[in-house]
Amino acid sequence: MWSGVKKRAGKAWLELRCRGIYDSAPVVCDAASAVVVVSQAYHPDMTMYLLAAKSFARHVRPRGFVVVDDGLTEEDRSVLTKHLGVVSFIERRCVPTDGLPEGGCWERLLTLAAQNRDHYAVQLDADTLTLARPTEVLACIEQRRSFTLGTPGGTVAIPLQQASRYAQERRDDHVQSLAECALESLDTTGQLRYVRGCAGFTGFAPGYLDIERIREFSQRMEALIGKDKWHRWGSEQVTSNFFAANAPDSLVLPVETYPFWGPGVDIDRAVFAHFFGTFRFSGGMYARKGAEVATLSASP
Repeated sequence: MWSGVKKRAGKAWLELRCRGIYDSAPVVCDAASAVVVVSQAYHPDMTMYLLAAKSFARHVRPRGFVVVDDGLTEEDRSVLTKHLGVVSFIERRCVPTDGLPEGGCWERLLTLAAQNRDHYAVQLDADTLTLARPTEVLACIEQRRSFTLGTPGGTVAIPLQQASRYAQERRDDHVQSLAECALESLDTTGQLRYVRGCAGFTGFAPGYLDIERIREFSQRMEALIGKDKWHRWGSEQVTSNFFAANAPDSLVLPVETYPFWGPGVDIDRAVFAHFFGTFRFSGGMYARKGAEVATLSASP
């Protein structure tokens, strides 16, 4: 109960500290840009999503945003359009899954793949902040290289056999663990790779993601670990990790400057930070950095 109270208090403090984002200058999209930003959003995360989107667009000018609507109000849509300029909304329940898992961000991944046919598609989570110029990301976009957010347990892409051995040493009943243990069964050539990264911030060079290849990967994993397990929340992340690792010349962003926030993590030199659920509001760091972003966004 106490943890729930602290979480609600932390969220309320962030909302209060970061209200300035609603008075900040709108994003000016660029029709000549190759970049489309894809996110999944719902009403409680409106402030967080505006902080994420505006802080990213301050450094990477997109041609537009595509929002998978997971529970936005009409007013929310109006606010996002006002602040982000070029926005397309797709209701989550309207994204065709056709036998793939439903929920668990799968609709977001399929929307990302659809956008990737013609654009450099970037998946951006609402609980992220771009704190400085992301030079590695800008270089990837310019060079048409894919990238993904690294984690302490996934700093480089490794062969599937090695990824499976690593997972088997730490095996539990979470879908990510079960799927990673089974990865070695997918590779008979020794050419495929995997990174234990994070789908919360990843970008794919135009034309790389293919829905049929995603479907094939999902069906093979489902056959290996069972439908009940594969259709749990977390399988979308495994899928994103697999495709990010096998994209040509892909980059795993360095965790030192693209960290996950947690107690004791120094983000003074960070260019990007992911404030994921477990420690999102710990110590008030998210609110402090979010308030800085809101102030910077007030400048044209």
